[in-house]
Amino acid sequence: MSVDGPGFHVDVDVLDNAAEGIAQSVHDQETFELRGLCGDAGLYGHAGVHSALADYCARWSAGLDTLVEDAGMIGDCLKRTSDAYRGIDEASARRLPADPGTAAIGD
Repeated sequence: MSVDGPGFHVDVDVLDNAAEGIAQSVHDQETFELRGLCGDAGLYGHAGVHSALADYCARWSAGLDTLVEDAGMIGDCLKRTSDAYRGIDEASARRLPADPGTAAIGD
């Protein structure tokens, strides 16, 4: 579905797809904790290496959490925007159920 007006064109389906993609990315990050990726200290043979990797993973995960939070807000805005466009289009269609220019063309 597209909406056009003076000086703009909106492909509402693209907004929906972007919102869905962002929502999936947010879900994927929320269900995966990078903090636990490094495993047990015994896997590394050195406590310092494990500690450094665990710290790195914790910091990286905190940064991703911030990005995911921002992405979630962007996805929500895109979804509300596409819903608004669809609602306006549906309301317009109810108010104008037939093409008023048809009678002017004639047979």
